[in-house]
Amino acid sequence: MAELLKSGAKMLSEACPQCSSPLFEVKGEIFCAKCNKSVVKLKPTDKESKLVGSRVMDVVEQTILDKIQEVTTLINDEHEQDKLLNLVNILSGYLTALEKIKKLK
Repeated sequence: MAELLKSGAKMLSEACPQCSSPLFEVKGEIFCAKCNKSVVKLKPTDKESKLVGSRVMDVVEQTILDKIQEVTTLINDEHEQDKLLNLVNILSGYLTALEKIKKLK
C-alpha cells in the first residue's frame, strides 16, 4: 500500500466490500490492493436514495414509538416523584423527536 501511495495512487475513504481494506484510485480506476481486483462504485438513483431514506425514517420512528411505550409502562408503575419527573422528561424528549420525524416525512 505504501508503494501505491508513493507511485501517486490516492487512498479513498471507502473500503473493499470483500476484505474491508482501503480502496485506492489510480488513473481514475478504483481497486483493492489486497484483493488485487478492480472495484466499481454504483451511485444510487434519486428514487433509490429517497426510498432508503424513507425506510430509515420508518425504522427510527418505530424505535421511538417502542421507547415511548416502554417509558409509559415505567411511568404507570413508578410512585417516586423524582423518578417520575425523570421519566416524564425522557418521554418529552421522545415525543419531540417523534414530532421532528413526522415533519421530515
